[in-house]
Amino acid sequence: MLWESQDEAAARRIGTPDAEGTHTAGWMRTYFGHARAVHRVCEQLLEEIPAAWSSLYRQFQQWRSRLSNADFSVVDGLIYLQQPNALHDPEMLLRTFHFMATHGLRLSTTTEYRIEQVLPSLAATPPRGAELWLYLGEILTQPHAADALRAMHALKLLTLLLPELKAIDALVVRDYYHRFTVDEHSFVAIESLHRLRQSEAEWDQRYAELFDELERPELLYLALLLHDIGKGASNANHVDASLQIAQSCMNRLDLDPSERETILFLIGNHLEISATLRRDIFDPDAIRGFAEKMETPERLKMLTLLTYADIKAVNPDALTPWKAENVFQLYIAAFNFLNHNVDQRLHGDIEDDHLAQIRALVPTAGKKLKTFLEGLPKRYLTTYSATDVLAHVEMAGRLGNDPIQLLLERGRHWFELTLLTNDRPALFASVAGVLAAWGMNIVKANAFSNQAGTVVDTFYFTDRFRTLELNLQEWERFKRSIVSVLLGEGDLDRMLRDRLRAEKPGTTKVKVDTQVDFDDACSARSTLVQVIAQDRLGLLHGIGSTLAQENCNIEIALIDTEGQMAIDVFYLTSNGQKLRPEQQQRIKAALLESLQPD
Repeated sequence: MLWESQDEAAARRIGTPDAEGTHTAGWMRTYFGHARAVHRVCEQLLEEIPAAWSSLYRQFQQWRSRLSNADFSVVDGLIYLQQPNALHDPEMLLRTFHFMATHGLRLSTTTEYRIEQVLPSLAATPPRGAELWLYLGEILTQPHAADALRAMHALKLLTLLLPELKAIDALVVRDYYHRFTVDEHSFVAIESLHRLRQSEAEWDQRYAELFDELERPELLYLALLLHDIGKGASNANHVDASLQIAQSCMNRLDLDPSERETILFLIGNHLEISATLRRDIFDPDAIRGFAEKMETPERLKMLTLLTYADIKAVNPDALTPWKAENVFQLYIAAFNFLNHNVDQRLHGDIEDDHLAQIRALVPTAGKKLKTFLEGLPKRYLTTYSATDVLAHVEMAGRLGNDPIQLLLERGRHWFELTLLTNDRPALFASVAGVLAAWGMNIVKANAFSNQAGTVVDTFYFTDRFRTLELNLQEWERFKRSIVSVLLGEGDLDRMLRDRLRAEKPGTTKVKVDTQVDFDDACSARSTLVQVIAQDRLGLLHGIGSTLAQENCNIEIALIDTEGQMAIDVFYLTSNGQKLRPEQQQRIKAALLESLQPD
């Protein structure tokens, strides 16, 4: 519909004869609401003529019928309920849309009708809290989440679960730039991230690799669902309104404080990258200002991906290759700044929002907390949640009885191993070596130490052979092997030789040239070394061992991988001082030699 025609149709009240002076935006909202209803009815009618489908399409739908299970029957690509009365259970209702989001199927007309029948009773006591967030989070991360959300929205289920979304239902932003209604814009943004892996475009592949590194993608998807929710409010500043309304949604979902903080950060800053791009992104001051707002690489990654999806969902031509490149260049510059400017130390009397949150959780932890935090890098507080910090404080308090404290947890994408102990030579390299000997693939790691010499190392790794995943009894043996090596009782060299003999030579898809670079200017007390190399088994152990042999103490380690490229940053001292130029040259030569491909 032409822009001028919209004004004329609204003035003539076409389709809204009883309305009193309908403004154009309101008339367009009614128009899109009717269009959505007509589209849904047409789809239902098309279901009734399967005979017109091509034989190839019918074969594909028959193949998909094999997805049927005890709860759902799949016929011609449509979902039917095996036990329709089970929909009175909210869990079953949400599982229906999870099934749809997972497999890319549609609901049959019969199933939609049965869902509509149970909604009035569900409205009296709608699900809420952690259970609702569990299912909604799972739906958001499935490959066809956007279609499931559209179906939930069309059936009024989505606004029943999150009433705040009613404000943007079929809401129109009347300009030449936005192609979609606000609710559909949010669905398209979520869909854009799910389609990254299917794209062959060079920039989409780069963003896809970035997305694979996220620890909590469901938080990014929820932020996208809510980022423009304030456009339905009377507030002139839709970002402020979105933040206020998102708080209500998160109360209903009973999100924990760290999850809320991440989502509010993303919503509150979702225009920040676009604003920064209007400046010179090669200006160091502009990069510094932007990176300091991001605080951590994880937040930077999430905001970069949110910006990519947000721009792409405005209209098909909004994200030009030039803009996609600039967004990514800004990400790279800010990422490098964050990794090269983290050696600022905490002191017990510092005033910080993160510390205030921790003190509010456990007011009695004051003295222990102050002692533990003294001398840790400021980056530590933005890397870990308040509950993580308190757990570390408790672990540190037990070091007198057990000198090696380990915490092993299973995350969504990887395992997390946290180690607290007193610093010692080759500590980091030894733990990395044990992980390699067990066949684990380290995807990232953090290493920090406080003034008292207490080390907090966290390794994030995938279990390539599913050893820990399939054998719970192996968890204790795994931890015992780490302890034995750190106590000098285990033979790490033998463990590594056994693992290397068992490994089959892999294929290298992309060749990464080894680079070793030093920076003395980014820290007042340490020398930074950045190592870029081909990721492989035992790489981190090899780097750590070389640094230990050169009498280097790792003050901070920031380990990351991008595909087959390892990007490892270490803040080093030797005898409490920065590395001298001749030491740097010697260490560089030693690293380049040790990292030579076999």
